[in-house]
Formats: sequence, C-alpha cells, structure tokens
Amino acid sequence: MDAVAYALAAGIPATVPVPEVWTARANGLTRQDLGMSVLPDGTVLATGGYAGNGYTASRSWDPATNTWATKASLPTALYEHAQSTLNDGSVLVTGGRALSGGYNGVYLYSPVTNSWTTKNSMPLQSFRHGQSTLNDGTVFTTGGLYGPGYGTQSCYRYTLSTNSWATRASVPGPSIIVSHGQSTLANGDALITGGSNLAVVYSYNDAMNAWTARASLDNTRYDHGQSTLNDGTVLVTGGLVLGANTSKSVVIYDPATNTWAGGLPMPATRYGHAQTTLDDGTVFVYGGQVAGSGTYSGTSQQYQPSSTDPTPGRAALLGYLAAN
Repeated sequence: MDAVAYALAAGIPATVPVPEVWTARANGLTRQDLGMSVLPDGTVLATGGYAGNGYTASRSWDPATNTWATKASLPTALYEHAQSTLNDGSVLVTGGRALSGGYNGVYLYSPVTNSWTTKNSMPLQSFRHGQSTLNDGTVFTTGGLYGPGYGTQSCYRYTLSTNSWATRASVPGPSIIVSHGQSTLANGDALITGGSNLAVVYSYNDAMNAWTARASLDNTRYDHGQSTLNDGTVLVTGGLVLGANTSKSVVIYDPATNTWAGGLPMPATRYGHAQTTLDDGTVFVYGGQVAGSGTYSGTSQQYQPSSTDPTPGRAALLGYLAAN
C-alpha cells in the first residue's frame, strides 16, 4: 500500500469542524443606538448614534484592513433609527430620534457618490423600530415608538422606485413592539424577536401580508443585535434580558426546525449595539453599552459561526487516487 492509500485507509476525515470564535476588531466612535449595514464593496456603514447627544457622523469599517474611514455625515443628528442596504447598493435610514424628539425623516445614502438625499417621510414618527430589506428590494419597518410612552404595532413597506410607503399588517398584539430585533430570512420572510419585556418571535410573509407566531426566545430580550447568517439561521446577541440584566449571551434560531439553541457568548455584555452579517458569513458587532451604567462603547467584535468545511488534503488524495 503506497503512502496515499495508507493515508486514506488511516481515516483522514472528509470534513473538519470550524469552532465558533469572537475576535476583537478596531475601535470606532463611541456610540450606542446607531444604524449599520453592509455596502456592496463589503465594507460596513455605521451612521449616527448616541453618546450623550445624537450625532450625524458616518463611518465605514473595512474587514479586509480592519480600519475605519470617514463618510458623508447624515443630514440630521439621529439615534435609535433603523438602517438597511437596498438591492441597488444604496442605504436607507428611517426615523429615529432627532434633537427635537421623534422623527419620521428618511434618507438615502449613495456609496458611489458618498452623498445623502431626502426621501418621502415615514407615515408615522418612529424610533426604536425594526427594519430589514425584503428579497424584492422593498424595505419593511415594524413597530417602534412615536412619542414619549406611545408605542405602535404598525408596519410599513417602502418602495424606492416609487419613493412611496404602504401600510402593511400590524404586528400581532396585545403588546406594542419596541427595541426588538429584525432580519430577513432566506425564504424572504421577515423575522422579529423580543422587544421591551417581550420574548415573542414572529415571521412576516409579505406576499400574504400575514404574521405567524414562532418559537419564543428563552427569556424576554430587547436592545439586542440580530442578523441572518449565510446558512439561514439567525444570530441574536446580547441586549437587556429579563428587563434589566445586561447580557453577553448568544442564541441562534433555526427556521427549518423552529427551534433555538445557545451560541458562544460575546466576550463582554453589550446592549444597544449594531450588528450585521458580512459577505464572508462572519458577523460584525459594534458599539452599544458594555454595562448598564451609561458606559458607551466604541469597541467591535467579529463572530465566526461554527461550520464544517471540506478538508483540502482529503480532496487532493482522492484526486490522486482517481488519476493513478
């Protein structure tokens, strides 16, 4: 038996596990309640946020070089707004809090010209609302607050080509939905999780304009991060759990089985942070508060999901045997 055949007979694995891991990345501006999404070139655009005041600053982070760059500032200082990248590569920022309070303004960022334009306002002032881009390129917003103590279950869909808003089915009651997580699933449905003092989970089908209850979170959770991973599961990170406990816990939702599982905790507690899935399938988490004491953060972390990848060595050995 030659060395190649022996190696195969010895049981070289066809796959090798890649474990979950969190890696510290370059610090950005100290912010919480900011907007963040991935641009077509793979960089990440972070906008506005709060650290004692609302800010207009926009920065981009490059995962290839682990560096931050200054971008055109928002037209208005905003925090607790929502943000998502559209299918054409532009970025839509909606609502939030401005210096005068609740805000229904909408801005569109062009990465090509590094500039902002104003779009038609939201039907209702909204902050702490959810938002994600659906597969058809429209933007779906959910819930939020529209004034001190006034929450909503209202949902709207924005279409860029017509610069228009349409009312969609409200989130099921009886509670308003505020400071929840939202992302779009692989099948095109939107998934929302938690919210202030809530553990509820719902998926929304735009074609049917209907909501479906899904398996609840293990605990109430809000001001957490959420993004859909490349394998279709959904990563939920940190937030305020059970009403007040700042958390570093991670849970992962599998839409195929409608079940939740625990993930590798973040290195530190964090809430009010921003989160997005990068092109390579890793997840970038930035900003927020690292404790419940008003300590705003500019730190960032990159999460590598666990996976099982082909072993190049085995593939090469099989190819050798086939050719000899």
